[in-house]
Amino acid sequence: MRRTAVRRVNEWDGPSMLKIYAHYAGTSAASEEETPELQAYVQRIDRYTYGLGWLLCEIDHQTVGFCHLSEDPSAPDDLFSVEFRLYVKPGLFRRGIGTALWSLMRDMMEMGNRRRVLARVKQENQPAQAFFEAMGFVPLQGPAPADEPGVYWLEYRLAPWDSGAQKPTKPYLVEADDYENAREKAADMVDLTGI
Repeated sequence: MRRTAVRRVNEWDGPSMLKIYAHYAGTSAASEEETPELQAYVQRIDRYTYGLGWLLCEIDHQTVGFCHLSEDPSAPDDLFSVEFRLYVKPGLFRRGIGTALWSLMRDMMEMGNRRRVLARVKQENQPAQAFFEAMGFVPLQGPAPADEPGVYWLEYRLAPWDSGAQKPTKPYLVEADDYENAREKAADMVDLTGI
């Protein structure tokens, strides 16, 4: 029986994540034209994992997708608002991997009291736009965070566990039981049929 896991990322995941990201660099789905060097990518993982959050989905210990948060480009000092990025291994689309990653990340953001998450999609990337809309994202109201031609911005309003929190809880400080329950729920969303 195949084993699926959705979990927090660590620096040792960098090489397998970079292999997936390499398929996206230089396309409408990524913000970079070139695939970064491994060491730079690992440093990026180290920088953001504990403060904002990176998650990975694996099947039988093989990375099949990952997602991460970064600062809101329109308000980088607003710790309650972040941007979400998602990458799934080509050939494994429409198997619930993206849904599982979004589910766990959304749960962790809400446990951590974040309030808003943004997603940027190139206008020609209709599958990505359809995915985010299916997950409950809506077109961003008001000015776009960055002036990027051909980019469509969406937002999702979160339901923080403590709406009066003075600052968000970092992902690695979320209660272990809450995190494990959310992980199990997310892993069950992945469709292993025919894999």
